[in-house]
Amino acid sequence: MARREMTIEAMWKSFLKRPTVEMRNRIVVHYSQLVHTHAARLSRKLPAQISYDEICSAAFDGLIEAVEAYDPERKAKFETFCQQRISGAVMDWLRSLDPQSRTVRTFEKRRLMAAEALGSDQEYGASHADVAKRMEMTQDRYDYLCRLSQLGKEVHFSAMEPASDRGDGGSSHPWDVRDRRGEDPAVKVSREVLSDYITKGLAREERLVLTLYYFEGMTMAEIGSVLDLSESRVSQIHKEILQRLRGKFQGVAYEELVA
Repeated sequence: MARREMTIEAMWKSFLKRPTVEMRNRIVVHYSQLVHTHAARLSRKLPAQISYDEICSAAFDGLIEAVEAYDPERKAKFETFCQQRISGAVMDWLRSLDPQSRTVRTFEKRRLMAAEALGSDQEYGASHADVAKRMEMTQDRYDYLCRLSQLGKEVHFSAMEPASDRGDGGSSHPWDVRDRRGEDPAVKVSREVLSDYITKGLAREERLVLTLYYFEGMTMAEIGSVLDLSESRVSQIHKEILQRLRGKFQGVAYEELVA
């Protein structure tokens, strides 16, 4: 006998009574449409280098937080409650793209200028204490901003420990752990390259229509709701895109697209 699917009400009842990761994830999947809708709308406003998938990833963090923090006793509908969490998570992620705040960047510029000025007056490089004094800053404050400044600089794993050849084509780095159940990264990258190549030259709205329809499995009506378009208009855009792509890639093999 096939297992009977739980209603969202039953999922919430079970999760609120005994929170488990499995039940939380089932609730998140149920509300995943909220993430895709929010990400699609934001994608139209943000720079092209910020991808739809990246926005979705940040939005899902907000949705997970919303499920874990939701209290039905406050009488607010979950859909309303989670919107703020999703928006907040995406905004936090966007801010994190610039790891150094304006305060830290200003400090770093002043520090370099002070160090250069002191270096011209002294035989040896200036000490941290000398630089802090010239900047008229306490040592504690100077050290604190120095640490924040270093947080914004990338350190690659390859620089942490020299690689050693094991002779079997593998790596001896402890962080190189192969996930045999995971998708082959080469296949994933090939698919992304193919997707980017196919949609190259399309308007942002057209790219969203293809992404939402073929990758997110949304209906024409759902896409229309996200993009503030009628279902017939979305269908028309979709048809026009396919006609252009057929003409553009007629006779082009897959290997040529990803080469």
